Amino acid sequence: MEGLTIAILGITLLSGVVYSWMNRRANDALVSLAGDFPLTPEEAAQIAMEAGLTWRERATGRTVPVMRSGNVLKVEIGCRAGVMSFEVRETPTGSRVTGRAEEVTVVRMPELGGLGVSSTNVLYMRAGMPRNPARLLRRRERVFLALAYEARYGGLAVGAGERGQWVDAGRGRCEALPQP
Repeated sequence: MEGLTIAILGITLLSGVVYSWMNRRANDALVSLAGDFPLTPEEAAQIAMEAGLTWRERATGRTVPVMRSGNVLKVEIGCRAGVMSFEVRETPTGSRVTGRAEEVTVVRMPELGGLGVSSTNVLYMRAGMPRNPARLLRRRERVFLALAYEARYGGLAVGAGERGQWVDAGRGRCEALPQP
């Protein structure tokens, strides 16, 4: 009986750690991340549009619209995990790109209505776990790696052979990019 109690306690603690970690990753995706790049706003928006898509989305021909409002270009890329948004503003030295998740999809916890508890109960208010926030973080990382590569070496980094695939994989930091 003690072993069963310890197992239940261990499973409860482990699931609490996983739930907290997923919520933290979702909060990381919601935080704005900005970078300045010596590129024109149109070039930066084009790179954000291309690098924000996965290889499968590019292969199927998915397109992402670039919206312009005043001097701001905005690229929104949606997936099952949520919507990642990139805003490109012109600066005196080039452009500033800001990336953040506009929304994170939440997997709702099961209804407790069958147990005599109303679904509008205070205990059920906003309980839910984010659905794969790492996907949104990878999209943002791919875009910023591609922008850094473009600013550093020139030439479109996305879909440009072996180096483009490496940048698209989202591994490493900008300093670790191969020399052309």
